[in-house]
Amino acid sequence: MPLSTGKREDADVLRELSVLEGSACADCGRLLCGHHALVALVMGFKSAPRCAACLADALDLAYEKFREQVVELVHHRDCYRSGWQWADRREKIPSSRRPACLGPEAAERPAKSRKPLMSTPAPGASSPSGSDWDAGDMGCGDLVLELRLRLGRLSPGAELRLTARDPGAPEDIPAWCRLTGHALVESKHPHYRIRRKES
Repeated sequence: MPLSTGKREDADVLRELSVLEGSACADCGRLLCGHHALVALVMGFKSAPRCAACLADALDLAYEKFREQVVELVHHRDCYRSGWQWADRREKIPSSRRPACLGPEAAERPAKSRKPLMSTPAPGASSPSGSDWDAGDMGCGDLVLELRLRLGRLSPGAELRLTARDPGAPEDIPAWCRLTGHALVESKHPHYRIRRKES
């Protein structure tokens, strides 16, 4: 299977951002600008987007630390970086790693309710202790979205054995695990083992 080209991934990210921009945060109701939409996409929340402040809160991370880690991840991937530049143009601002929309005041918006980012298996439901998934060359937002959903189906502490051939996976998967609190047990590209966090 051929590796995906950067141009296709760029187009995918831009298409997804154009859909997410202007949608309401699933927690606080804030309308998402392009930068907040990109943060939601990077974290795997394109079907239930959340603003950066609500994502940081739900992950129990200081907003500034979360923002800096996500911005660092965004600027290491061409497809995400093109999405960031698209958001800069849409908001008519000069290229910046810290646009005003992601400034400290963004963290001050109170959330209506704090919703868990990962689903918890219902009592009595099947809670697999582990799972295997071959993601092929899936990359960028689609990989982390599906990864989030698959981990959400596992019991806390269970492991997912992942095969991800995307050339960005060696950077994306560890960064996403650090941001979400899941443990990266093994990382030997293209094979990864991820343990779902306990809470």
